[in-house]
Amino acid sequence: MNNTKFTMNSLIIVVIIFAAIGLFFTIKLVNMADRLPINEYYPIEDTDLAIKYSSLDPNGIYRGSENSGELVIEGTFGYDWGSYLEGDKLYVNEYTSTDVGFLLCDLVRIDINTLEKETLLKDAILRGRCASGELVCLSGFIMPSSFPETNSILKLYGMSSREIASNSKSAIVNYIDPADGRILYSVRDDEANTDSFDEKYLNTSLEEVMS
Repeated sequence: MNNTKFTMNSLIIVVIIFAAIGLFFTIKLVNMADRLPINEYYPIEDTDLAIKYSSLDPNGIYRGSENSGELVIEGTFGYDWGSYLEGDKLYVNEYTSTDVGFLLCDLVRIDINTLEKETLLKDAILRGRCASGELVCLSGFIMPSSFPETNSILKLYGMSSREIASNSKSAIVNYIDPADGRILYSVRDDEANTDSFDEKYLNTSLEEVMS
């Protein structure tokens, strides 16, 4: 009887030890993964520029090859549907983190020849092109990752802008002429930031939306 009890106790101890060892190595592997260097390089269409995200170098727009590119504009810029090149003008989302821990986004336009940057819309995010070719951008918009419905500090920030609605799904939908950056049409939609956005605004033409 004593031998049986001793065997069970030993087995339990061995299981606990192996579980602790497994947990230790799992945590170590996760921590190592967190420290792995990030170095992502996204060429901007048919130019010698690229958007770079890196944990080793400053984020920003680089000129040249991936291995020897030169930083020309520092900042965290969008890629994929977050940037569009029209002639020599790059329309792109620029993200900034605040000291109190929430993420902001502005729509900026960069001249790829002079590298001059101008902010077209604050608290705005470029979402894509519509069926008729205009750029579609949401303004009065707060990134969902900042938890706009529960973040009390963010609500105070929103009070500084009459365009930011308390409803996190609400935004102003803007249609922008990519040739000159003019806003051609705007409409407030209380359900703009939902899964129906693409079908409602990107898969249709500006004329259809205005009708």
